[in-house]
Amino acid sequence: MRPAAIAFATAGFLASIAAAALVATFAVATLEDTTERNSKSALVASGQNWAQIETDGTRVLLTGTAPDDRKRIQAFDAISGVVSTTRIRNLMEVEESIPAIAPHFALEILRSGKDVSLIGITPSEAEGDIIRNAIAGIEGVSLIDMKETTTWAAPEGWDVALQFGSEIMMRVERAKISIMSGEVIVTAVVKSDAEKQLLQQELQSLKPEGVVLSIDITAPRPIFAPYTLTFIMRETDTTLMCYALTPEGAERIVNAAKRLGAAEILACEIGIGAPTDNWSEVAVAGMDAVANMGGGSFEMQDSGVTLTAPLGFDAQTFNAIVQSLQEALPEAYSLQAVLPEAEIVADDDTRPHFHAQLRDDGSVILEGVTIDEISKRTLLTYAEAKFGHDAVNDISKIADFAPHGWTSRQLVALEVLAMLTKGDINVTEETVTVTGTGETEGLYDTILSKLEIGFGADARFTIEVEEIIPEPVIADQPDAKECEAEISALLDENQILFAPSSAVIESASVRTINKIVTILNRCNQASFEIGGHTDSQGREEMNLNLSQHRADAVLDSLLARNMLLGDITAVGYGESQPIADNETEEGRQDNRRIAFKLLEETTDGQN
Repeated sequence: MRPAAIAFATAGFLASIAAAALVATFAVATLEDTTERNSKSALVASGQNWAQIETDGTRVLLTGTAPDDRKRIQAFDAISGVVSTTRIRNLMEVEESIPAIAPHFALEILRSGKDVSLIGITPSEAEGDIIRNAIAGIEGVSLIDMKETTTWAAPEGWDVALQFGSEIMMRVERAKISIMSGEVIVTAVVKSDAEKQLLQQELQSLKPEGVVLSIDITAPRPIFAPYTLTFIMRETDTTLMCYALTPEGAERIVNAAKRLGAAEILACEIGIGAPTDNWSEVAVAGMDAVANMGGGSFEMQDSGVTLTAPLGFDAQTFNAIVQSLQEALPEAYSLQAVLPEAEIVADDDTRPHFHAQLRDDGSVILEGVTIDEISKRTLLTYAEAKFGHDAVNDISKIADFAPHGWTSRQLVALEVLAMLTKGDINVTEETVTVTGTGETEGLYDTILSKLEIGFGADARFTIEVEEIIPEPVIADQPDAKECEAEISALLDENQILFAPSSAVIESASVRTINKIVTILNRCNQASFEIGGHTDSQGREEMNLNLSQHRADAVLDSLLARNMLLGDITAVGYGESQPIADNETEEGRQDNRRIAFKLLEETTDGQN
């Protein structure tokens, strides 16, 4: 073959090799791009965006750090659906796992009578459910269990705190008990200061060693209506019967009475219902006015006050004393001045006696003798406060032979008569006889206790009373929605007022609460919610807490009346449910409110 032909053939062969190499290179590049694109799409579709893809010819390099081993397997499975597993090189790593941390264990027990709720996170219950076992001992209990039980072992101090918390739950009918490891916090409501002190001592004595106990127990003050004070000064003795808003106010009144000659005085009863916060200052001013006359009486019934002079007192001097007292009284009080001119009527029977009768129609007759005109008027005023202004007929006579302390005995007798629905009480120097019927549970013991305190344990008592507790008449109860509408209309006219930025109910709202109690008592089979609402001034969290405290304060005031009510809960909504524009003062005032809502029942009987 000629050299030229050989050269031509060689050149053609080399060109073919070059062309094949070029085609192969292009094919590999196309395969790599297609594989990488499909692999990335598969990772995105499976949610494994953390994984990375690199292609090297037909091989696929899978790299990246997986959050956990499950994610690593999912990424490999996603790629294997696109590329043969023989072509995948798995270079993925897994993040170092962090040991699991036990949660903060805490349990809240909320008890209101027979209703118990459990909320919180608790460890495993190696010794059984301590709380449920304790709750089983409450007759007729209604349990709402929202606690979450974990598999974690109980930390040190948990079981002993839980056992202690369950014991507290069994002893306190209205309480929130917060339980943590080695710590128990108790927030409770009781009926009186005496019960509060007794419960505090009992819980401290039961506290296990090593458990930290925090106690916040409140005793809502009772509501008195009418709110009264009676101060009588005579030559023979000085008498005081009173209500006071605070212990400090009671001490101020009692100290003034002692300063003016009172020897033995029972402490004023503490409760709300006074028309103003300066009730005790008004009382002291009136008592000083009596002292300036050298005798007489001063009576307070809500915002009405009466100053009565001794018989035969100089009219001009009396007018000056009345004028001075009038100037000292706040605007909320109205003063009535009495200068008695009644003639003393001699009684043929020189043995002092007193008879009070309560009839079926609610009318009362007062008979017998009183010491003087002041005592006679005091007795009538007190009876009208107990039984109604138009219900009392006083036909008693004034006699100068009544013994020391006779008026105090008569006032105690009226207190006892008020415990009856029908009956009589007769009082002589040596004996007291009570007959009739009443609807107070433990009527006999209650009357006996009152008489022993007022007359002394050595007096002779004859008590013949019948205790009649009426069965509730469910059929006669009004529709609960009517009660809801009545309360709403009442609050539209007279909203419950509080001191600024506090949950202290102003005394002007006591009458409104009294009316609400009467309405709720008629619908005692229904369940209501007391909603507390605020305006948008201030921080949201602060407003939420304030609204809850105010709703709780209203609930405590209702319960303090000791009347038969239905299930009532208190909820604070803060500023979340405005009914008016918070940009105006009028709107903000409308948004600061207490609302009552009827809770409808579901088919399973739960509210």
